[in-house]
Amino acid sequence: MLDGIEDDLDFSLKLAKEESVIVLPGIAVGMKNWLRVTFAIEPASLEDGMERIKTFCERHAKKQ
Repeated sequence: MLDGIEDDLDFSLKLAKEESVIVLPGIAVGMKNWLRVTFAIEPASLEDGMERIKTFCERHAKKQ
């Protein structure tokens, strides 16, 4: 679970705003709380995007 993230749509919107990474919320294809990710870019950009997703998740990780 991520702190401050309600569902897949919220995750997608906040990820786009905070990290400039676009993913499709699963609700758009009938799969609530899943994400759809496409890789139609060169490997260096993909690596950067994945690092941004990691940073986003670490920022929103619930503190124990």
